[in-house]
Amino acid sequence: MIKYYTILFVSFFWLYSLFNNHSVHAQVWLLKGKITDSLTQQPVRNATIQWLHQSGGTITDSLGYFQVNNTTVNDTLKISCMGYLSVLFPVTLTFHTFMKIALKETHNTLQDVIVYPRGYDPAISLFKKVLKYKHFNNPVSYTTVQYQMYHSLEIDVIHLSDKIFDGKLLKPFKQLFIDSTAQTTTGINVPVFIYEKTGAYQIDQTNHKESYQLYQQKTSGIKNESIIQYMNDFKKPVNIYNNYIKLLKTEFISPFSANGLHHYHYTITDTSIKGAQTLYKLNFTPSNTGGNTFVGYVWVDLHRYAITEINMVTAKSVNLNWIDGIQLHQKFRFINDSVYALAANEIRIQFKLLSDKQPGFSAIQTERYSNIRVNEPIVVPLARQPDRHTEADWQHNQYGRYSKDTSLNASKKYIYQKIDSLKSIPEFKTYSNVFKTMATGYYPMGKIDFGNLYKAFTSNYIEGARVNLGLRTNDGFSKKVQLGGYIGMGIKDKGPRYAFHTLFVFNHQAWETLRFTWQKDFSPLKENADELNENSLFGSLLLRIPQSAIYLVDNRSFQIQYQKFYSCGFSFNIQTITNFLSPLFNSYFSYQNYKPILVNDPNPVIDGYRDNNLSVGIRYAFKEKFIISGFHRRSIFSQFPILTFTFTKGIASKIHVLTSDFSYQKYHFSLTQQITINGIGILKYVFNAGITNGVLPLVLLDVAKGNDTYYYNQYAFNNMFRYEFASDRYLSFFAEQQLGGFPFSRVPLMYRLKWRSILSIRALEGTMTAANKAANSYDDPAINYHFKVPDGIPYTEIGYGIDNIFHVLRLDAIWRLNYLQPPNTSSFGLRASLHFTF
Repeated sequence: MIKYYTILFVSFFWLYSLFNNHSVHAQVWLLKGKITDSLTQQPVRNATIQWLHQSGGTITDSLGYFQVNNTTVNDTLKISCMGYLSVLFPVTLTFHTFMKIALKETHNTLQDVIVYPRGYDPAISLFKKVLKYKHFNNPVSYTTVQYQMYHSLEIDVIHLSDKIFDGKLLKPFKQLFIDSTAQTTTGINVPVFIYEKTGAYQIDQTNHKESYQLYQQKTSGIKNESIIQYMNDFKKPVNIYNNYIKLLKTEFISPFSANGLHHYHYTITDTSIKGAQTLYKLNFTPSNTGGNTFVGYVWVDLHRYAITEINMVTAKSVNLNWIDGIQLHQKFRFINDSVYALAANEIRIQFKLLSDKQPGFSAIQTERYSNIRVNEPIVVPLARQPDRHTEADWQHNQYGRYSKDTSLNASKKYIYQKIDSLKSIPEFKTYSNVFKTMATGYYPMGKIDFGNLYKAFTSNYIEGARVNLGLRTNDGFSKKVQLGGYIGMGIKDKGPRYAFHTLFVFNHQAWETLRFTWQKDFSPLKENADELNENSLFGSLLLRIPQSAIYLVDNRSFQIQYQKFYSCGFSFNIQTITNFLSPLFNSYFSYQNYKPILVNDPNPVIDGYRDNNLSVGIRYAFKEKFIISGFHRRSIFSQFPILTFTFTKGIASKIHVLTSDFSYQKYHFSLTQQITINGIGILKYVFNAGITNGVLPLVLLDVAKGNDTYYYNQYAFNNMFRYEFASDRYLSFFAEQQLGGFPFSRVPLMYRLKWRSILSIRALEGTMTAANKAANSYDDPAINYHFKVPDGIPYTEIGYGIDNIFHVLRLDAIWRLNYLQPPNTSSFGLRASLHFTF
């Protein structure tokens, strides 16, 4: 009986195993992947994917995605495409990983079926034909352009691996981003930010009018308006027909520049016939190292010599910091059987921190255009147009399927899900706060930000070592009102210093604000928001004069300021200030009832100057680019001159709180511009002029901004001391020419250093009325004066700088050309500064 049951059990087990194994062999699953170009990392469309030992296969779509059924335990996929080397990819039963395969070009030119004259190069001939017909195909030649647009910006953390996720910092994120079916985690990308919008755009080239209407927008992740605004440098797509292309404020030589043959080598590698169109694939590579060039290819319509598609990436030798590469992909659509219009635009930037193997960031900006109208009457007003069911209206998702979405892209849904899961991890909030602190100096804690950490410690000869503690509310507290301030205490004098402000933002888009400020602290009188003066950590550590020789002014002030910006480029501000200025150095002002203020005087008659003034300013910046982030607005760039005019009226008053004896008028005018000179670099110049009518002490006159530190100050005369020059009428000029990698890019091996050259010049001329000279005892031979008037001969200094040393350091050599009489005045000086630029 036992033997019978044993035989029955073994037979049943054998049959079960047989049928169970058969069911495993019959299991079907989808194998998914993406095929890209190994050179440009752009998708390869119409690539053939086929099994070697079983039937079945597929082709890639327009974005390089594919999916194919797998029903065999062991088989091999063959991936092939015209113009590329074929790839064999073994696949086993347990393989479920999303495939990423890069194809290499064959680099074979067309067969010699046509006999050309000796010395004739068909690629060069095609290049010249594209240049010849450039004025017909260049989009800037179109009278009008109208379209609806989908735009997305995605920020990913890249180059993550098992080893990194096993570390203490990223271990909490491991289960979220590592697929349990994946065999390796090398190369994982983690989305941390996404921004989408849809809208309509139109431009009339004849009268230079353009308009944009936003339909929808959506964002998630680490909120950083700076990233969005900075990527707006690519708001207008790259024009391949231009001689020079500007990316990340760096100038590149276009492959279709008029002098392209001096910088590129061209080859024809493929041909394609689509209906009535004959297309040639024209590859281009740099002909020399050290220049800002591209590697890639374009498809050219042989009948119209128009570019129909672009795939290119920056060459390895480009002079860029923190960038592993910039990839550009554009597709054009034939409109009305007459012109090619841009239908798709994608820019991918890979940022690297230390090396290619370390984690970095990537920014992917994608744009799709639909309902494109070229050279047609402008439709007013802008509105969502009826759908024409064009290819660009269909968005591709991550699984290779198409879905229709007339608003935001449904295929981005998984990114929002990932980011939402990411934000639910407590460590994510901590790390994002650390990044914000590094960028702003303030650490967010709920609705309050603590900082500024970069100014938490400093020192001077009055206070000794000093500690500052500050805080401010953020938009979690209120999006319309910000409260903030700081309190500082010196160890030596133990006197409190403080500043408090209240900011009301009535309109973020127009940037209409009202600010109240109370302050009691040392003030350099003329200070920019991003300036590091002597009363900062860097300034106090890098002094080039003894601390006792610094001219400090203790300032108690109350200020009210209102400002508003308009979309046309105009802005105005009006402010009133009540100051009580106490110079902590000898001041010899002796006008009316005032007596000189001497530091060592045991019985001072007066310890400062009271000033009340009202000023009105206007500013014009045409087509200015700027960043609005929370409670801050910062100008980035305008290719046109920026004009500023300010009128200030000093008001004499006997009211107790507003007591002042000074009645005066001040006029100030400035002109600044940043110009890109093709083939040379960026020229920046600043022109200032000022007039002061009235008899005033030195601290209220026009005191030239000097620099008492070894830290380079872009706003100051760097070989001039503070309070060394003063006037009541002045003209100043500053110019800086950035030469890019010249001459280092022309020297073998030195181009690898990626150094950049800068030439600069600063000049100042001014006068002072006899009344102000007499009031400040300028002509008294018994007094050792600490200021000069630059009349007759302008004060001048010139400089040569090397930027991008170790990617962060700038070193400037400054020569002072005149006013060298004092024994402690040096004609030459070196200044260093930190620059985090691309």
